[in-house]
Amino acid sequence: MSNINLLPWREVAKQRQKNIFLAMLGVTVIFSCGVVVLVYLFFQHAIQQQEERNQFLQSEIVLLDARIGEINKLKARRQQLIDRMNLIDQLQQSRNQVVHLYNDLPKLVTSGVYLDSLGLIDGRIDMVGKTEAHSRVASMMRMIDKSGWLGQTNISSIFATPQPEGISTLALSEFSMMFRILGHDTELANKVQGVKK
Repeated sequence: MSNINLLPWREVAKQRQKNIFLAMLGVTVIFSCGVVVLVYLFFQHAIQQQEERNQFLQSEIVLLDARIGEINKLKARRQQLIDRMNLIDQLQQSRNQVVHLYNDLPKLVTSGVYLDSLGLIDGRIDMVGKTEAHSRVASMMRMIDKSGWLGQTNISSIFATPQPEGISTLALSEFSMMFRILGHDTELANKVQGVKK
């Protein structure tokens, strides 16, 4: 038995194990490359789908922005219409003020006060007249302030007018005063001009 040489058999076994190892290594490398390629393709497909979703979302965002712009225009138009309706209501409520003023004027003007002119501009009434006594003008101012819808009386001037000599009439003083219609929108005229434009 000592004459048996196992060296060639060991070389063949070693070579066989080396071949098996290289084959398994090759299979493992091929399998790993296949897995890497599959993972790469999977992620490429996922990226492409996400880009398509992003593009779809961008197009939808553009459409929604356009719709929001239209909604904002409609809201602005609606607000303009509401402002016009409010202005029309204010005009309808204020159109009777002149009639109301002329109806109440005889009650407000005390005896001994004579009016020469009356002007109405933007809720302010300018009055020029003559009076027998200053106290009558003061009494008229108090009555205007107590009327409830007129107020802020302010006398601009009051002075005695010279009487021609030889005429024995009652001496009259000239006065100029102004008062306002309370609750009158001072911007109403500006709004009307804005609507006309």
